Amino acid sequence: MAPYEALYGRRCQTPLCWYQDGESMIVGPDMVQQTTYKVKQIRARMKVTQDRQKSYADKRRRPLE
Repeated sequence: MAPYEALYGRRCQTPLCWYQDGESMIVGPDMVQQTTYKVKQIRARMKVTQDRQKSYADKRRRPLE
């Protein structure tokens, strides 16, 4: 599953698709559980990255004059 699809719940609308036309996936309880786990992982990693970037930016921010 693509990170974009995991976060936004729909396929990316660019020419670089992760799925081919006509490709179908079987959705069962295991697939739902794996998808939920992957979404949690993606969100956790994005949060860590955003926090790191925010910390980096805050340290270098100058006060308004």
